[in-house]
Amino acid sequence: MKLLSILVLSYNNLDRVYGTLDSVFMQDYPEMELILSDDASADFAALRPRVADYIEAHRGPNVQDVRWVSHAENVGTIRNLNDAIRASEGDYLYFFSPEDEFAHEKALSHLVQALEESGRDICFGRMLGVTPDGQEVEHLLSCESDYSLLKSYTVEQTRRRLFSRNFLPGPCKIMTRRLLEENGLYPESIRLIEDYPYWLILTANGVPFAYLDEVVLRYRLSGISSAGHYSEAFMDDMFKIYDQFIFPYDRRFGPLQPCYNLLKRDGLRFYLAKARWPRFSAGKRLLLRIRYLPFFLGTDLMNRRIARKNRAPKN
Repeated sequence: MKLLSILVLSYNNLDRVYGTLDSVFMQDYPEMELILSDDASADFAALRPRVADYIEAHRGPNVQDVRWVSHAENVGTIRNLNDAIRASEGDYLYFFSPEDEFAHEKALSHLVQALEESGRDICFGRMLGVTPDGQEVEHLLSCESDYSLLKSYTVEQTRRRLFSRNFLPGPCKIMTRRLLEENGLYPESIRLIEDYPYWLILTANGVPFAYLDEVVLRYRLSGISSAGHYSEAFMDDMFKIYDQFIFPYDRRFGPLQPCYNLLKRDGLRFYLAKARWPRFSAGKRLLLRIRYLPFFLGTDLMNRRIARKNRAPKN
């Protein structure tokens, strides 16, 4: 059985890692190592001994090793992740954040099985959103819910759709070390958003994706973008992603491509304005609502569609 590395990446949320750890310890996969990588959390020195004691008291024999990575200063999600990868030794890697939890005890076993049966180096499962008040959300705006459609895509079709937006459930994927060795680590020109640029790199390199149509993760909707709240730092990354990984390569609209790029950049400015919203006066907000009216209407329509899907009776 191949070793599986579980990477838990923390930044000022290590105090909420206990449920995450419990979900790791309940996994039936027989050979795992646990890497906890912290990005200069203010309370890391105080919390680490408590978390370490909890791990030793609760981990089973299948968690064969535990390692810590810590940073003296905040380096961002990508650098924190890459340093955790460097500290790991597993043939398979799965990484997520404190508060997120595996949905059941066979989540990792099923992901590994799906990965091996597909013959591919990366596999996405499904995730179930969980709001801060505990409400479960089946359909998420950021993720494609039709896995039959995803499985039918060629690499080029996946890439073309990624040019429009990131529709893949990054928090619930497993990958091989070979994938990272052949395609490199995550690009550190980006600070916070680890998944989107990497999917663009992989598809540019012709890497096919596998999909497991099963909920493997309970995903807390309280992160930087998970609940639809975008920070200025997040949006700074989005501009970089489009400038470095999308605009130079997207040719879907032929001679009209420059027009599309202008509209897309305007959409990014809309989300940047929303990130800065609390700082604006009432008059400035009114002007922005007029300026970005089509974008406000479009996002409202998408949110309403997702809300209807989540209210619909389950089969």
